[in-house]
Amino acid sequence: MNRIQLLLLFTLLALIQIGCHRSNQVFISQEMLSEGDLVFRRGSSVKSQAVLYADKSGKYSHIGIVVKEGEEFMVVHITPGERAPEETVDKIKMESLEEFFASDKAKKGAILRFTDLPECSQQAAQYAKMFFEKEILFDHDYDLNDTTKMYCSELVWRSYLKAGRDVSEQRRSEVTRLPVFSGTYVFPSDIYQNERLTIIYEF
Repeated sequence: MNRIQLLLLFTLLALIQIGCHRSNQVFISQEMLSEGDLVFRRGSSVKSQAVLYADKSGKYSHIGIVVKEGEEFMVVHITPGERAPEETVDKIKMESLEEFFASDKAKKGAILRFTDLPECSQQAAQYAKMFFEKEILFDHDYDLNDTTKMYCSELVWRSYLKAGRDVSEQRRSEVTRLPVFSGTYVFPSDIYQNERLTIIYEF
């Protein structure tokens, strides 16, 4: 086998690997989604590892909520460090599911749904869009008492709370082991543990 054939073979194998990796994460049809679905991901960044270290019972480090924008389903979420080039502050985002689950952001992921709460879920999605339109900033203090800024699980929790449902079921996570990150929080795991949630998709 000559050098050109070897190069073509390695290129083909690389493309197959990329294709398999992408299909594992982003092959999610619009038909399988509904407004108010909850999307969870486990990242590999330092901030993701910090969340998982603080939340010992956590499987995922980040959460968002599915909304419908025109004919497309999108994800509304809020996270630090993912600014557009023109942005100077961390604020709420609306992006495609493919972008939310991009391989450089998500090692694992899942979509969950309250199958018995369709109206509440739709209302929660509308409140999430309202928060997006208000351009809510990320809350670097992680203060649940401050409703002018939010962190990821707070955004989802507040969207459903305004629709009449406490999706955390009053669960709170107490963190005392980290000097720069201690207090009472709603973590993604506090929502994930809700037994009314059904897994729609995971990888």
